[in-house]
Order: sequence, then C-alpha cells, then structure tokens
Amino acid sequence: MYSMVQRTLSEALGTAALLFLGVGSVVATLVLSDRKPPALGGADLMTISVTFGLAIVAMVYAIGRVSGCHINPAVTLALAASKRFRWHDVPFYASAQLIGAILGSAAVWAVFGQRAVDLGLGQTSFDATQTSFLAAAFGEFLGTFLLILGILGIVDSRGPTQLGGLVIGLLVAAIDIMLIPATGGAINPARALGPEIVSAIAGGATHWSQYVPAYLVPELLGGVSAAFVYDHLASEREAG
Repeated sequence: MYSMVQRTLSEALGTAALLFLGVGSVVATLVLSDRKPPALGGADLMTISVTFGLAIVAMVYAIGRVSGCHINPAVTLALAASKRFRWHDVPFYASAQLIGAILGSAAVWAVFGQRAVDLGLGQTSFDATQTSFLAAAFGEFLGTFLLILGILGIVDSRGPTQLGGLVIGLLVAAIDIMLIPATGGAINPARALGPEIVSAIAGGATHWSQYVPAYLVPELLGGVSAAFVYDHLASEREAG
C-alpha cells in the first residue's frame, strides 16, 4: 500500500509532465512556425494531440501503480462519485494535480522564456465570436464524458487491461483532435487552470471569464455523468 505522500507526489509529477509536454508542444509548434495563436494547421493539430496522448501513456505506465494516474480532477471526482475512490482523498489528489499543472506550465515558461507567454502558453480558450459559451461548455462536457467513459471501461477488471495506458492515450489524442480547434481541448480542469495562473504571474493574457462556465463545471459534470452512465450500462442484470 502506497502512502498518501507517495500518491500525491505521483499525481503532482504526472500532471506536471502532462502539462510540460502537452503545453510545451503547443508553444514549440508556434515557435517553429513563427506564428501567433491560434494559427495552427492540420499537421500542428495532429502533433499536439498525439503529444498529449503520448504523455498520458507514459505517465499511466510510470505512476499508474502508485496513484492510479488520475492527473485530472474530473477523473478523481468521477471515481469518488461512483464509489471507486475515497472522498477523503479527493482534496489531496486535486491539490496535487493543480500544483503539478502550475509547475508543468512554469517549466514551459522557464524553457521558452517570455515568448512562451507571448504565444499564449498553450492556454485553453475560445473565440466567443466563433464559438458560443454554450457550444464550448457542451464540447468540454462531452469530451470529458467520453474520456471518463473510456477510462472506466479500460480499467474494468472484466475487460482487457494490458494495453490500457496506450488506449487511454489514443482516446485523449482523438478527443483533442476534435476539440482543440473549438475550445483548446482541455478535458481536464487542472490542464486548463495551470497555464492561466502562470500566464497571469508572467504578465500574459488570461481568460478567467471562460474558465468556470466553459471548462471547470462542464468537465466535472461530464466526468461524474460518465461514471454513473458506465455503472448503469455495465451492471449485470438478469434477463427479464
């Protein structure tokens, strides 16, 4: 049995790695192409989505046995709401994930300097003239719903689990390909918040008015909804 210190440190490290590699790939793509956000092409979208997916694959196999590799408050809340995780541990995991997200985003700032902030630091936001708050919220809700639904099926002991980390990473990449052009594809409250905080500290742009209604609330609701839907679909019943 791993201690709470070991598990929370693993969650912080895993979330930091996800943000450093994923957010870093956004900044690196813009630096290499010498473009301003959100000027991303199809190849850029694929590169960034796959990077996020591969980061999750690596972290699942690196820390999964220690903490479960939630690295996402929506995952933690969904597991607790469906009685797969202790409510007592939720604040510790969520705090570790937020700290990790800030550290990972700060590491991108440290590597690329102020130009990372000037290029948006991989923040998740949307153009309200092109995407409505309702559409953005629905996208983040649905993306997180599909992510949690997939995770629960993959980790279910009744199903195949040997390639679970790879499948979860591919699922994240697929969701990101769909959502990045619309909302930035957060599907993770910590991933959305970390770059915002670091950008604010560094004097960059922020999008606080979008965070709660379009990211935080829809993502948490999407995760919890997926957990209850999965339990309803996967529970065995006698044929009537």
